[in-house]
Amino acid sequence: MPITAPAAAQTVHATIELGELLRQYQLGLVLIAGTADDAGERPVQWVHGSDLADPSPFLTPRTVLLTTGAQFPTPPTQAQADDYVDRLIAAGATALGVAAGVVWERTPATLVAACDRRGFPLIRVPYDTPFIAIVQTAAQLLEAQARARDVWALDSQRAVSTAALQEDGLAAAIREAASRLGRGVALTDRSGRIIEAAPASARTRLSAEWIRSEARELVERGIRSGRSRDRDGVGVQLQTLGRAQRLMGVLLVEGSGVPDTAERTLIGLVAALATVQLEHRIGVDAAETALRGSVVRLLLAGRGELAAEISTGILPRLPRGQIAVILTDSFERSSVPAGTPIDDLRSIAAGRAGVLTAPRGGGAIVICEAAELSPVLRVVREHGIAAGVSERGAMADLDRLIEQADQALERARVAGDGQTVEYRPSMQAGVLRLLDADPEARRAAEGLLAPVRQHDAKHGDSIGASLRVWLAHHGQTSPAAAALGVHRHTLRARIQTAESLLQRSLDDPDTRAELWAALRVVGED
Repeated sequence: MPITAPAAAQTVHATIELGELLRQYQLGLVLIAGTADDAGERPVQWVHGSDLADPSPFLTPRTVLLTTGAQFPTPPTQAQADDYVDRLIAAGATALGVAAGVVWERTPATLVAACDRRGFPLIRVPYDTPFIAIVQTAAQLLEAQARARDVWALDSQRAVSTAALQEDGLAAAIREAASRLGRGVALTDRSGRIIEAAPASARTRLSAEWIRSEARELVERGIRSGRSRDRDGVGVQLQTLGRAQRLMGVLLVEGSGVPDTAERTLIGLVAALATVQLEHRIGVDAAETALRGSVVRLLLAGRGELAAEISTGILPRLPRGQIAVILTDSFERSSVPAGTPIDDLRSIAAGRAGVLTAPRGGGAIVICEAAELSPVLRVVREHGIAAGVSERGAMADLDRLIEQADQALERARVAGDGQTVEYRPSMQAGVLRLLDADPEARRAAEGLLAPVRQHDAKHGDSIGASLRVWLAHHGQTSPAAAALGVHRHTLRARIQTAESLLQRSLDDPDTRAELWAALRVVGED
């Protein structure tokens, strides 16, 4: 039967393994029951002697209890032995040592059976071995272990401090700490996203959504704090970084056990170094923010090569290929403290090539490659900020994409509740009312018809022309098919393809009216 240690058994004091005490052959200790494979690995914090009938109230966790058996007037019954051992286990004791030749020549079989059934180590102590010798030996071993942990702590602190002086100081310090602790260590930003982790395999484990949620919750509280969490056999220690009301992230350390004093000292050093590094980055971020704004202005001016040149080595690679623009509402309307959303967007941009963000009108502008759009929108939605998203396009179309995102943002503000609105759906909602403003009407119409036009261009099809003739014949398939010179089943299939591309039902009179108006605006009537 496995032993379930009580919560009180967790400790940060120095311990030795039970096997180390048993290997002190001058003591002559013999393990006679509870001889599970892991018995020798059980931690020992102290050794204590007592002949009380119930010593459990006076035991500290992880104690090896020594007894002569004088508390039992006769060899204990099985019920008495079971009750005695259960009390020791409940107190968090590590093992029981029984003296031979004092009260009993042989350890009672009932006591042996009770320990065996529970997997609780039972040790035979020779008559010639005084209890005080065992206590003194354990004390010497514990003192040596404490000295070794002190040396380990000093060496580890020195190694981590040296690593922090390297070019990639923070990452190097995290790697060294993980190596010394023998467990995963990671650093998150305010949103809980990991920005540094070691070893590499720990990044996936520490990126679990429940850990990210715990980190976010700590940051949102706005006070310096730490906690330990365990789920599905995965444990993690969390420690906030930064000043109260200006927390910058969380330090994560794998492991569900309470760290000892040496480990806590090292973890505290890593937290301090990370805080200093992140504080330093605030000043760097201010300069980078100004640079990002200048890069956006250069891109708007069509000077992409110069923008790339001045950002090289400072910012990640600028967006290229198909891009999208996101404009956010003022961060003052965010559901979290001001400054947090731009910090989190900046963290996304700092860790990903192809994402550029800069402040704009109290909010932010984000220019990103289409493949990076999802993580950016996730941050925006987490903060409950209204945002507008443009269509996908080339950097040469940046002016147009920004205008689209701006129009979508206006609609998001009207909708309320911090919604994110994409330009194409919002545009399709009002083609007819744009007819009296030619430039905007044309852009709206082109966007509405774009899926059909792109399909025809890619496949050499004539869905658009067929749709125009079909609408001109009031949706009557037979006369429209005759005008096109095709079979009515062929035309019906083309109209079904148009519905699929447009994601609209052509049975809807409003849809037909908008499509006809769009065809007129772009000159395809």
